[in-house]
Amino acid sequence: MKTRNYWRRSFALLPNFQKGGDRMSGRRILGMLIMLGLLMFSLFTTSVIAKSKIVYMTPPWGVPSEELLKEFEAQTGIQVEVTTIGDEKSLRDKVMTAVAGGVSPADVIFTGITNLGIFAHGGCIVKLNDIVSSDLLKKLVGVEQFTINGDLYGIPIYQQMVMIDYDSSVLEKMGASVPKTWDEFHELCLEIKKRGIKEYPITFGARAWSWYLIALSMGDPLFDENLNPTFDKPGSGGLRAMKLLQDFFKEGLISPERITNVNPHPAFWAGKAVFHQAWQGSLAISNDPKRSKVAPHAKYMLLPDKHYTWSLPAALGISKLSKKKAEAYKFIEWFTSEKVQRYLYEAYGMFPANKDVFQALGKEGKIEGYDVMAEQAKYVRYLPYHAPWYTEFENEANNTIKKVARGEISAEEAVKHLADFVYELKKEYQ
Repeated sequence: MKTRNYWRRSFALLPNFQKGGDRMSGRRILGMLIMLGLLMFSLFTTSVIAKSKIVYMTPPWGVPSEELLKEFEAQTGIQVEVTTIGDEKSLRDKVMTAVAGGVSPADVIFTGITNLGIFAHGGCIVKLNDIVSSDLLKKLVGVEQFTINGDLYGIPIYQQMVMIDYDSSVLEKMGASVPKTWDEFHELCLEIKKRGIKEYPITFGARAWSWYLIALSMGDPLFDENLNPTFDKPGSGGLRAMKLLQDFFKEGLISPERITNVNPHPAFWAGKAVFHQAWQGSLAISNDPKRSKVAPHAKYMLLPDKHYTWSLPAALGISKLSKKKAEAYKFIEWFTSEKVQRYLYEAYGMFPANKDVFQALGKEGKIEGYDVMAEQAKYVRYLPYHAPWYTEFENEANNTIKKVARGEISAEEAVKHLADFVYELKKEYQ
């Protein structure tokens, strides 16, 4: 009815063709008919495109270029609306709120490893075992990291060991060596500050990741095989790491701004720090003179002491409430293609999950710091992100570490509180 009324109103606007009325030439009538035909075609094609539209929700570093998205649309007829959310925590909150209300937040959801457990156990994303092809999985690294009890919940799009990079020009001018222990690291940063070279030599955020980085590299796995805390034991790396992080803030080696704004990257790229909590692939940005004042002097360092780190990979999942799962899968499959994987690396420094692309970048000499990276890869532990309670633990750790950085509680109080919190969560989720 609405369509019929629309066209009735449209024809009513035409001049009167009856005898005695104004007459139009055949050419003008033909022109009007052609215009109407084009309008009908436009409405039809718009309708078709709308039926083939999917929504992709992601943080900024998961966004393909407009050019790539147009290529995908041309290849498949599927239009992609990108919803960009500032960070993974905000993305998680939006997804969980939508799902709780019975609404699909998007068709394709960026699923960082930190959100895997809560998305999978919360019924936000579907199991992909019967959707994804085995040929695709063979091409990718990290499939097991997004698998819980044999069920695959995300298709990997990048790998990301957590690392430290540093401004080598500062160490060279000082005649200093790359620190091999956290004690050496601490002493060097105090000397850098004392000499007035950098006011804040370290850029680590007051968050769980900074604590993980130090504790793991000190040799503390943080959790045992039963997912019970190891970090609260006397003399543990977790306790020593918390004390050291508190000292970094107390002694002014880290800017107090990193308590409220925990993102450590901009300060390093602005040339304000010497040591930076980074990631596998970060040199693609740190040594780009258009984006970093440190360029071309940024280098990776092997983490001090026992060297251990962890990984923060990401995958794409399909919303359980999506009505376009087939289209969503096509988009994810395309996302693992060479062109998109290269773009993620060049634009954001995200290491390709696609094995062939990774190897090609290596042969082309586009992977900086490969030797240190290869050595660091020998020392990777896995944190229990698959546990349904882990997101809540990490949130609590973030809040607790802010209190430690402000000097409101001691390191001992912090690790005891976090260990008790783990046991409470495990009981709650039994």
